[in-house]
Amino acid sequence: MAGVGLVLLTLLLIPIFAGQSGLILLVAIVAGVLILAIVYQPHWGVLIILTGWLTGLAPAIPGMRALKVAQVMGVILLIPLGLHILRERSIWVWGVPQIRLLAGIGLLFAVSTWWNESLYAVTVLEGTDQTRAMLQEFVTHLAFLVFFVYFVTTRRRIEFSVWWVVGLIVAAALSAILTGQGGRVHAAFGLGENANRLAFICVFGTSLVWFARSLAGGRRWKLLTSPLLFLLPGVALATGSRSGFLQLVVFAALVFKEQHGWSPGKRVRSLLLLVAMVVVIAMTVPAARFLRATSYSTATEAKGGVSLQQRIESVKLAARIFAGNPLLGVGIGNFRWVKEAFYDLPGAANPHNSYLWALTAGGIGVLILYLVLFKVTYGMLRRLERYGPRELLWLSKALRINLILFLLFSAFADFWLSDFLYLIVGWTIVLTSLWAQQEWSGARRPTLTNASLSLAPRAARTGS
Repeated sequence: MAGVGLVLLTLLLIPIFAGQSGLILLVAIVAGVLILAIVYQPHWGVLIILTGWLTGLAPAIPGMRALKVAQVMGVILLIPLGLHILRERSIWVWGVPQIRLLAGIGLLFAVSTWWNESLYAVTVLEGTDQTRAMLQEFVTHLAFLVFFVYFVTTRRRIEFSVWWVVGLIVAAALSAILTGQGGRVHAAFGLGENANRLAFICVFGTSLVWFARSLAGGRRWKLLTSPLLFLLPGVALATGSRSGFLQLVVFAALVFKEQHGWSPGKRVRSLLLLVAMVVVIAMTVPAARFLRATSYSTATEAKGGVSLQQRIESVKLAARIFAGNPLLGVGIGNFRWVKEAFYDLPGAANPHNSYLWALTAGGIGVLILYLVLFKVTYGMLRRLERYGPRELLWLSKALRINLILFLLFSAFADFWLSDFLYLIVGWTIVLTSLWAQQEWSGARRPTLTNASLSLAPRAARTGS
């Protein structure tokens, strides 16, 4: 009878949805169902935003001009966020140190931009001003971080988000292998379209997989994930990225350092796996890409010599611009046109160095706040390793190592507006939140204020 009823219902709906108006009605119904689903399970909306950013697959919605899928998800997520705030009768996220620091950075960017627009009474060179785009990127990523810490709250959601990101990284690596023809490999989509960024992404994924296998995985899990430890570092090296090679070296050194307290047998197995990785990667990566990744000569005939010359020149240009504007910089997104209009300096459109980017975009205050942000996040990860949830120790260690690698890569790219900064910070906050809930189980959900963050380690030490 149920089948007959479904058939009759289908026959009744066909005339309703026939024609253009019916199609619009059908699309509206489907969109309504999706909105309700995201409001009910908002962490899926967060993952959709993240997927759109990492893959670059966020096409404009017909009839909505420049509005992107990620922005639509953000608007929808305001509904469950508002419900959370009304239910808790507080905006507890404001107590999170990283949120305050990023808000301070945004304020300095706004002040710097306003000051420079009033200072430089000149028509911006056409096509060179990136102020609006960068400010929009900063604000949307900060909003994403707020959504992330509100909705990715349980262990299951945290782990799922991690492996979702690993899956996207693997997809980028496979894309690079399949589309790579001759030169440096790069993915066909997203951040991985840039070879240097693809190298960082692959090392980032390698760290997550390595510590998950070492500290949390069973025998079957280790067997399934073993190929990733050859794929991801191999692609990182195949990009020919010098920064990627340095990150791999630092990662290997940190892996050995983190083996303190391991049994001799586990250390030997870890060493053998690293040796196998090196041998296989050395046999599969073309010699030309390996030579480029390990060449640091600025001679034009050297592998990557011209690129290295250009990077050195871009650093010199950025340092000169900062020297002339040390307090507030030249404003976010103004580097390229100010460089050409006032310094008559051709060359790179960006500093290609996140530390200099912060100095030129917002002045010394912005750099200081970013460094404090990294220090606070690193300290939280250290506390999580010592006293946090044992079942997620692998993630705490992987994130700390990835933060170190992130800071290393930041010396080679303008990367502090990227998704990976907010991922590292977001996972650190939600891990700390989960830990706080475990420490004070049965009580009201604690807020992530400075006080509560400092109390958690003390409670862990005393056993209270």
